[in-house]
Amino acid sequence: MPKNKKGKERIRSSVLLDDPTQLVGEIPGSENVKNTFDCLKNGLQVSNDGNCIGSKNPVTGEYEWLSYSEVISKSQSIGSGLLQLGLKPQNDNFVGMFAVNKQEFLLSVCACAAYSMVSIPLYLTLGWQSVIYIINQASLSVVIVNNSENALKILNNSQQLPTLKYLVMLDPITPDVQQAADKGGVQLLPFKTLEDLGRNSLKELVLPKSDDIFCIPYTSGTTGVPKGVLLTHRSMIACIAALKIGYGEAGVYGGTILSYLPPAHIYEICNEIASLYFGRRIACYSGDIKKLMDEVQLLKPTILPLVPRLMNALFAKAKESVGDSALKSFLVKVALSRKEKLLKRGKVTNQSIWDKLVFKKFQDALGGNVHMVVTTSAPISAEVMSFFRCASGAYVFEAYGQTETLASAMTLPLEYAGGFTGPPVTCNFVKLVDVPEMGYYSKDDFGEVCMKGPNVFKGYFKNEEATKESIIDGWQHSGDIGRWLPNGSLKIVDRKKHLFKLSQGEYIAPEKVEAIYSESKLVLQIFVDGSTDQNYIIALVVPEPAALKNWLKSKGHKDTGDINQLLSNKEVKKDFLMELRKIGSEKELNSLEQARNMSFLSEPFSTANDLMSPTFKVRRGQARKHYEALINSLYEEGPLV
Repeated sequence: MPKNKKGKERIRSSVLLDDPTQLVGEIPGSENVKNTFDCLKNGLQVSNDGNCIGSKNPVTGEYEWLSYSEVISKSQSIGSGLLQLGLKPQNDNFVGMFAVNKQEFLLSVCACAAYSMVSIPLYLTLGWQSVIYIINQASLSVVIVNNSENALKILNNSQQLPTLKYLVMLDPITPDVQQAADKGGVQLLPFKTLEDLGRNSLKELVLPKSDDIFCIPYTSGTTGVPKGVLLTHRSMIACIAALKIGYGEAGVYGGTILSYLPPAHIYEICNEIASLYFGRRIACYSGDIKKLMDEVQLLKPTILPLVPRLMNALFAKAKESVGDSALKSFLVKVALSRKEKLLKRGKVTNQSIWDKLVFKKFQDALGGNVHMVVTTSAPISAEVMSFFRCASGAYVFEAYGQTETLASAMTLPLEYAGGFTGPPVTCNFVKLVDVPEMGYYSKDDFGEVCMKGPNVFKGYFKNEEATKESIIDGWQHSGDIGRWLPNGSLKIVDRKKHLFKLSQGEYIAPEKVEAIYSESKLVLQIFVDGSTDQNYIIALVVPEPAALKNWLKSKGHKDTGDINQLLSNKEVKKDFLMELRKIGSEKELNSLEQARNMSFLSEPFSTANDLMSPTFKVRRGQARKHYEALINSLYEEGPLV
C-alpha cells in the first residue's frame, strides 16, 4: 500500500520507497546518467554495442539494424550538421520534427540531446493552423519533415513563417515541394545531406545539464491552441528511475520493443528513451497500422507497448474465437482461474499446461516471445486487464500519467486484478484535492489527482497563465478525478475538465459516460453532450458495422438495403439506446448520466474532419459546433426513454 505522509493533505508516495518522504530522482546504479544522451551511452555499455535501431527493408522484408555505436556516431554527425545550419549548442535552440516512426526521428532526438538543443516533435496529423502556431511560437529555423504532404503543409504557408530557413526532408524531394520552397525562400535539404554536412565538420559534444529542457511536446489541443510542455532531462531520468524500480523482478535489460505509437506522444518518447537506457533493440514499424500485428509476428518483441483500444480489439478477437462453443468457453474459464491462482502465488509463466492447451494461440498473436506488456493513455476495464495478465503469460503493467508528468502511477509486477492504475511511482508524490462542485472530497479518498516531484514539467512554453492554472504551490493539477482504493491503488474515475451542467444543476462528465458506453461491441465511436437548459443528455454514435449488422438481425429489424433509412428508424434507435443504458446501469451510472436520446453518425470522428485530435481524442468544441443542428433536433424530438 502507498505510504502516507503526515498532514491534512493526505499525501501519498510509493510503497517501494525506503523513506516515504524521499523521492527517487536518479536511476539506482546509474547515478552518472544525468541526461537522455547518457541513456544512449548506457545502452552502448549494457548491450555490449548490440543492435539499437532497426527498420524493415521493403524489399527483403527483414529488419536491418544500426548498432549503439553507429547511433552515437550518426547522432554526432546530425547534431554537427544542425550546427552547420546556424543553430547553436545551447538550450534555447529548437528543432522541429514532423514525427514519424523512422530511425531518422530517434537519431534527430539524440542529436539534439548531444548538443544541448531541444527537440519539438509534431504530430503528422496536425492541422496547418497548429503547425504555423508552433513554428512561430518556437521561432523555428529548422524543421525535419517526413514527406511531401507535410512539407507542402508548411511551405504553402511560408509567408506566415518569418523564422523558417530550412526544411530537412526524409523522403525524396519532389518537384512540387522544390517549387514551393523556392517560392517561399526556404532551403530544402535531404536528411542524408544534413548528416554528411556534419560528418565532414564534427563538433565536440555539448551535453545538457539535468535541468535543461529535453523536448517540448505539444498537447493535442482538444480545446484552444496547443500548449508546449517544457520537459527537462531530469524529468525523463526520474521517470526511467521509477520504471526501473517499479518493474522489479520483471525488469529486463536488452530485448526488443516495437515503435509504432505516434513519436510525438509522450508515451512513445518515454518508451524510446527508456529502451535506450536498457540497451534494447527499437524496431520502427513500416507505417501501415493495418499490418501492425503482422509485424509483431515477424519481430517477436519481448516488450510490447499497447493502448486500451488495441487491447480491447485483441480481447474481442479472443472471445470471438471461443464463439458459442460450450466446451471452449468452459476451458477458457477454468484456464483463467488456474492462471490467476498462479499469479496470486507470485508466478508469471507461459509454460503451464493451460498456456499450452488454451492460450498458445493468443500468445502467438502477440509474437510468442513477449515478456512485458505496458498500457497507458486511457482507462481499461478490469476484465480485459485480468485476461491479458492470465492469457499472455507476461508481466502486464498499467501506468497513469500525462504529458506534463510522464509516469505518475503504475501497477506492481505481480498484480493480478484490474480496474486501477496502481500506486504512485517512486519519483512523485500524489494527493487528491477536493472538487466540491462535483461532490468529490479527499476525506472520502476522492478528488482531483495532483502530482509533485522531479518528473513534473517546468511549465507551458511562453504561456504563464496556463502554467499558473496547472502548477499550484508546486503541485501539477491533472484535471483527472481519482479515487484511492483499499489496496492503495489509484483509480481514475472521472474528468474535471469538459464538464457541463444540466438544468437540475448537476454536473456531467461526458468522457466518463463515453468510456462506459464504449465497452459495447456495437460502438465504434461515441460523443455525449448536454447543456444547462436541458434536463438530460444525448449521444451521437458511430456504430461498429459488423456487430451492428448481427445485432439488427437478432432484434428482428429487417435490412431494407438502405442502412441510413434503417438507422433513422425510431424503434432501432430506442433498442440501441437501451443496449447502452443496460451497460450504464451495470457500471452504476446514475439516471442523469444515462442518455435519453441518440442519433447514429455515418461519418467517423477523425483528424481529417478536425473532429479528433492527433492523440485520437474528440475535439469537443468542434464536435458540438459541427453537430449543433442534429443535437438541437434530438432535444426537439424529446427523450426516447
